[in-house]
Amino acid sequence: MSKNTNIYEISYSLKQERRRFIRNAALFVISFFIVMNAILAFVICPIQQRSASMEPNIPSGTCVFATPIGKKIKRGEIIVIAQREAKLSFKQKAMDALAGAFTFQKFRPWSDENPMMRRAVALPGDTIYMKDFILYIQPKNERHFFTEFELNQISYSVDITVPPAGWAPEIGARGSFDKITLGDDEYYVLGDNRLSCVDSRLFGKIKGQKIKKRVLMSYYPFSRLKVFFATKQAQK
Repeated sequence: MSKNTNIYEISYSLKQERRRFIRNAALFVISFFIVMNAILAFVICPIQQRSASMEPNIPSGTCVFATPIGKKIKRGEIIVIAQREAKLSFKQKAMDALAGAFTFQKFRPWSDENPMMRRAVALPGDTIYMKDFILYIQPKNERHFFTEFELNQISYSVDITVPPAGWAPEIGARGSFDKITLGDDEYYVLGDNRLSCVDSRLFGKIKGQKIKKRVLMSYYPFSRLKVFFATKQAQK
Protein backbone atom coordinates (compact mmCIF):
# COMPACT_ATOMS: atom_id res chain seq x y z
CA MET A 1 0.00 0.00 0.00
CA SER A 2 1.34 3.38 -0.99
CA LYS A 3 2.44 5.67 1.83
CA ASN A 4 0.56 8.53 0.17
CA THR A 5 -2.74 6.67 0.24
CA ASN A 6 -5.30 8.53 2.43
CA ILE A 7 -6.52 6.08 5.04
CA TYR A 8 -10.03 7.64 4.86
CA GLU A 9 -10.24 6.61 1.19
CA ILE A 10 -9.96 2.94 2.10
CA SER A 11 -11.75 2.83 5.46
CA TYR A 12 -15.51 3.42 5.31
CA SER A 13 -15.85 3.00 9.09
CA LEU A 14 -13.26 5.69 9.79
CA LYS A 15 -15.05 8.04 7.38
CA GLN A 16 -18.29 7.48 9.25
CA GLU A 17 -16.57 8.02 12.60
CA ARG A 18 -15.08 11.30 11.44
CA ARG A 19 -18.46 12.49 10.15
CA ARG A 20 -20.13 11.59 13.46
CA PHE A 21 -17.44 13.47 15.38
CA ILE A 22 -17.87 16.60 13.23
CA ARG A 23 -21.68 16.40 13.47
CA ASN A 24 -21.65 15.91 17.25
CA ALA A 25 -19.15 18.73 17.75
CA ALA A 26 -21.28 21.07 15.65
CA LEU A 27 -24.45 20.08 17.54
CA PHE A 28 -22.68 20.67 20.85
CA VAL A 29 -21.50 24.15 19.81
CA ILE A 30 -24.96 25.10 18.48
CA SER A 31 -26.72 23.74 21.58
CA PHE A 32 -24.31 25.54 23.90
CA PHE A 33 -24.83 28.77 21.92
CA ILE A 34 -28.64 28.50 22.15
CA VAL A 35 -28.72 27.51 25.83
CA MET A 36 -26.31 30.25 26.94
CA ASN A 37 -28.26 32.91 25.05
CA ALA A 38 -31.53 31.69 26.56
CA ILE A 39 -30.02 31.83 30.06
CA LEU A 40 -28.53 35.30 29.54
CA ALA A 41 -31.76 36.65 28.03
CA PHE A 42 -34.42 35.09 30.25
CA VAL A 43 -32.83 33.75 33.46
CA ILE A 44 -29.77 35.68 34.60
CA CYS A 45 -28.71 38.81 32.72
CA PRO A 46 -25.34 40.59 32.97
CA ILE A 47 -25.64 44.38 33.32
CA GLN A 48 -22.97 47.03 33.80
CA GLN A 49 -23.64 50.03 36.03
CA ARG A 50 -22.57 53.11 34.09
CA SER A 51 -23.27 55.92 36.54
CA ALA A 52 -22.58 56.94 40.13
CA SER A 53 -26.28 56.81 41.07
CA MET A 54 -25.96 53.65 43.20
CA GLU A 55 -22.74 54.50 45.01
CA PRO A 56 -21.43 53.45 47.47
CA ASN A 57 -23.04 50.00 47.02
CA ILE A 58 -22.68 49.63 43.24
CA PRO A 59 -19.99 52.02 41.96
CA SER A 60 -19.80 53.00 38.31
CA GLY A 61 -18.23 50.25 36.20
CA THR A 62 -19.52 47.42 38.40
CA CYS A 63 -21.04 44.42 36.59
CA VAL A 64 -24.07 42.71 38.12
CA PHE A 65 -26.32 39.75 37.44
CA ALA A 66 -30.06 40.47 37.33
CA THR A 67 -33.07 38.25 36.71
CA PRO A 68 -36.58 38.86 35.35
CA ILE A 69 -37.81 35.84 37.34
CA GLY A 70 -39.90 36.58 40.40
CA LYS A 71 -42.14 39.63 40.63
CA LYS A 72 -42.54 40.09 44.40
CA ILE A 73 -40.33 43.05 45.24
CA LYS A 74 -38.73 43.19 48.68
CA ARG A 75 -38.05 46.36 50.63
CA GLY A 76 -34.61 47.67 49.78
CA GLU A 77 -34.20 45.47 46.72
CA ILE A 78 -32.24 46.82 43.75
CA ILE A 79 -34.31 46.71 40.58
CA VAL A 80 -33.84 47.50 36.91
CA ILE A 81 -36.39 49.94 35.50
CA ALA A 82 -37.47 50.30 31.88
CA GLN A 83 -36.74 53.89 30.89
CA ARG A 84 -38.69 53.75 27.65
CA GLU A 85 -40.55 51.17 25.61
CA ALA A 86 -39.01 51.06 22.15
CA LYS A 87 -41.48 50.54 19.29
CA LEU A 88 -39.61 48.42 16.79
CA SER A 89 -40.57 47.06 13.39
CA PHE A 90 -40.45 43.31 12.75
CA LYS A 91 -37.17 43.75 10.86
CA GLN A 92 -35.62 45.74 13.72
CA LYS A 93 -36.76 43.16 16.28
CA ALA A 94 -35.26 40.34 14.21
CA MET A 95 -31.95 42.15 13.70
CA ASP A 96 -31.88 43.16 17.36
CA ALA A 97 -32.40 39.57 18.49
CA LEU A 98 -29.73 38.36 16.05
CA ALA A 99 -27.18 40.89 17.28
CA GLY A 100 -27.95 39.96 20.87
CA ALA A 101 -27.54 36.27 20.11
CA PHE A 102 -24.13 36.66 18.47
CA THR A 103 -22.82 38.85 21.32
CA PHE A 104 -24.35 36.76 24.12
CA GLN A 105 -26.88 39.55 24.87
CA LYS A 106 -24.09 42.12 25.30
CA PHE A 107 -25.13 44.34 22.40
CA ARG A 108 -28.63 45.01 21.04
CA PRO A 109 -28.46 48.05 18.72
CA TRP A 110 -32.15 48.98 18.74
CA SER A 111 -33.29 48.17 22.25
CA ASP A 112 -29.96 48.62 24.03
CA GLU A 113 -29.91 51.55 26.46
CA ASN A 114 -28.32 52.50 29.73
CA PRO A 115 -30.21 50.39 32.29
CA MET A 116 -31.57 52.32 35.26
CA MET A 117 -30.81 50.57 38.55
CA ARG A 118 -32.64 51.94 41.57
CA ARG A 119 -33.63 50.73 45.02
CA ALA A 120 -37.29 49.94 45.76
CA VAL A 121 -37.51 51.72 49.11
CA ALA A 122 -41.29 52.05 49.50
CA LEU A 123 -43.99 49.54 48.47
CA PRO A 124 -47.69 49.84 47.53
CA GLY A 125 -49.82 51.26 50.34
CA ASP A 126 -46.92 52.95 52.18
CA THR A 127 -47.11 56.54 53.37
CA ILE A 128 -43.72 58.23 53.12
CA TYR A 129 -41.88 61.49 53.62
CA MET A 130 -38.22 62.47 53.37
CA LYS A 131 -36.07 64.52 55.70
CA ASP A 132 -32.37 65.23 55.13
CA PHE A 133 -32.22 62.62 52.34
CA ILE A 134 -33.51 59.81 54.58
CA LEU A 135 -36.91 58.27 53.78
CA TYR A 136 -39.43 57.69 56.57
CA ILE A 137 -42.08 55.03 55.95
CA GLN A 138 -45.43 54.18 57.50
CA PRO A 139 -46.39 50.77 56.09
CA LYS A 140 -50.01 50.11 55.25
CA ASN A 141 -52.09 49.38 58.40
CA GLU A 142 -49.24 50.55 60.67
CA ARG A 143 -49.56 53.49 63.08
CA HIS A 144 -45.94 54.66 63.21
CA PHE A 145 -43.25 55.82 60.84
CA PHE A 146 -39.90 54.03 60.59
CA THR A 147 -36.70 54.94 58.81
CA GLU A 148 -35.99 53.08 55.61
CA PHE A 149 -33.12 51.27 57.36
CA GLU A 150 -35.41 49.86 60.05
CA LEU A 151 -37.74 48.35 57.46
CA ASN A 152 -35.46 47.26 54.63
CA GLN A 153 -35.10 43.52 54.02
CA ILE A 154 -31.78 43.95 52.23
CA SER A 155 -29.12 45.90 54.11
CA TYR A 156 -27.58 48.89 52.36
CA SER A 157 -25.99 52.25 53.01
CA VAL A 158 -26.55 55.59 51.28
CA ASP A 159 -24.34 58.50 50.34
CA ILE A 160 -25.82 61.59 51.98
CA THR A 161 -22.73 63.75 51.79
CA VAL A 162 -23.46 67.23 53.09
CA PRO A 163 -24.21 69.49 50.07
CA PRO A 164 -21.50 72.06 49.31
CA ALA A 165 -21.82 75.63 50.52
CA GLY A 166 -24.25 77.63 48.43
CA TRP A 167 -26.14 74.51 47.29
CA ALA A 168 -29.70 75.43 46.22
CA PRO A 169 -32.04 72.74 47.66
CA GLU A 170 -34.72 73.49 45.06
CA ILE A 171 -32.37 72.38 42.25
CA GLY A 172 -32.01 68.69 41.41
CA ALA A 173 -33.16 65.86 43.64
CA ARG A 174 -34.86 67.05 46.83
CA GLY A 175 -33.51 66.12 50.24
CA SER A 176 -36.88 66.61 51.97
CA PHE A 177 -40.55 66.43 51.01
CA ASP A 178 -43.97 66.14 52.67
CA LYS A 179 -46.07 63.01 53.13
CA ILE A 180 -47.36 61.09 50.14
CA THR A 181 -49.19 57.77 49.98
CA LEU A 182 -48.50 55.11 47.36
CA GLY A 183 -51.45 53.52 45.60
CA ASP A 184 -51.91 49.94 44.45
CA ASP A 185 -49.00 48.68 42.35
CA GLU A 186 -47.01 51.87 42.99
CA TYR A 187 -43.37 51.89 44.12
CA TYR A 188 -41.04 54.66 45.25
CA VAL A 189 -37.48 54.14 44.07
CA LEU A 190 -34.32 55.96 45.09
CA GLY A 191 -30.66 55.90 44.19
CA ASP A 192 -28.13 55.25 46.93
CA ASN A 193 -26.26 58.40 45.92
CA ARG A 194 -28.97 60.70 47.28
CA LEU A 195 -27.27 63.94 46.34
CA SER A 196 -26.74 63.14 42.66
CA CYS A 197 -29.36 60.80 41.23
CA VAL A 198 -32.44 60.82 39.03
CA ASP A 199 -35.11 58.83 40.87
CA SER A 200 -38.71 59.04 42.11
CA ARG A 201 -38.00 62.47 43.58
CA LEU A 202 -37.86 63.71 39.98
CA PHE A 203 -39.97 61.32 37.88
CA GLY A 204 -42.43 60.26 40.60
CA LYS A 205 -43.85 56.90 41.64
CA ILE A 206 -43.56 53.99 39.22
CA LYS A 207 -45.92 51.15 38.34
CA GLY A 208 -44.94 47.52 38.79
CA GLN A 209 -44.90 46.96 35.02
CA LYS A 210 -41.91 49.31 34.77
CA ILE A 211 -39.84 46.92 36.89
CA LYS A 212 -38.10 44.54 34.50
CA LYS A 213 -35.45 42.77 36.59
CA ARG A 214 -34.16 42.26 40.14
CA VAL A 215 -30.43 42.53 40.85
CA LEU A 216 -29.02 39.38 42.46
CA MET A 217 -25.31 40.05 42.86
CA SER A 218 -22.31 42.05 41.69
CA TYR A 219 -19.54 39.93 40.16
CA TYR A 220 -16.97 42.28 38.63
CA PRO A 221 -14.52 43.64 39.64
CA PHE A 222 -13.98 40.59 41.85
CA SER A 223 -13.12 42.85 44.78
CA ARG A 224 -16.76 44.02 44.71
CA LEU A 225 -18.24 40.52 44.69
CA LYS A 226 -21.45 40.76 46.71
CA VAL A 227 -24.78 38.94 46.90
CA PHE A 228 -27.95 40.98 47.45
CA PHE A 229 -30.20 38.64 49.45
CA ALA A 230 -32.94 39.49 51.91
CA THR A 231 -31.60 39.39 55.47
CA LYS A 232 -34.73 40.44 57.38
CA GLN A 233 -38.38 39.47 57.56
CA ALA A 234 -40.95 41.71 55.91
CA GLN A 235 -42.61 44.28 58.12
CA LYS A 236 -46.10 43.07 59.08
